[in-house]
Amino acid sequence: MKVLVTAVFLLLLISVSMYGLYRVVFCHPLRRRPNVRCIPDSNLYRAYKDRMLECLEDMEKTPCEEVSILSMDGLRLYGKLYQMKKGAPLLISFHGFHGTYAWDGYGFFKLCKKNGFNILMVDERAHGKSEGNVITFGVMERYDCKLWAEYARKRFGKDTDIFLAGVSMGAASVMMSYELGLPGNVKAIIEDCGYSEPAAIIKETIRAMKLPVKPLYQLLKFCARFFGHFDLEAADAVRAVRQLTIPILFIHGAKDSVVPPSMGAELYEACKAKKEYVLIAGADHANSAMTDYETYEKAVLRFIVQNF
Repeated sequence: MKVLVTAVFLLLLISVSMYGLYRVVFCHPLRRRPNVRCIPDSNLYRAYKDRMLECLEDMEKTPCEEVSILSMDGLRLYGKLYQMKKGAPLLISFHGFHGTYAWDGYGFFKLCKKNGFNILMVDERAHGKSEGNVITFGVMERYDCKLWAEYARKRFGKDTDIFLAGVSMGAASVMMSYELGLPGNVKAIIEDCGYSEPAAIIKETIRAMKLPVKPLYQLLKFCARFFGHFDLEAADAVRAVRQLTIPILFIHGAKDSVVPPSMGAELYEACKAKKEYVLIAGADHANSAMTDYETYEKAVLRFIVQNF
């Protein structure tokens, strides 16, 4: 009897520990989501806080419409639609893991407002105002990208050019959404520091923390499937870009400390469609537009103009 009690206690302890690990890595409840004005005092943002707040104030002063869609699994997802010019191309912007539309959309918003493009800035699932508590690193987010593109086509018509743009997890999600079939008026993709696949970025993060990669990844993979009901290996950005038939712009920071530039190079090499690659000198993760906005804007603007 004592052995049985001990075994049950150990099993319970392991289960609780695994669920706790799952919560830390994959869950992002409403109470943990940051106010967009509370910019983290991290190496990624510290030098750019003033200009980020200035851009945020511009976003708040610019008229916008709150829009929403329903995800395939029943979550209400929200976004901010800025209509700068009637009939102009529409850029749909997707942010990164634990990011916000305001931080990661800094470069996209500035460019669209200055050049008269319309922009829809999305709160991804489990971020901002959008419902859901689980982040799936692009596995489910890619379906949301497709639905936002379909919403835009239905609202603005088949003749409105759409550009899907993302940063980090948002970039990976946008690339991986291509495999699902996008509306015909999605003209091109702009990906900024996206990773090659969900499994790869989790392994890279474990490696960077100097923890044992193989056992910890297998544990996280099990937790994702058992508690979150999704498979980390169901989506692959490298596989998706191999199938691309629309143009894509790859952007990466030369000093990216989260998603290695080698992942950007791997994606670029895998792609057989019309493509461009821009490496921003001195830029860390998700701050290429803040580090060198002039180069960033020039590259993105040229790419948009060439493809609509």
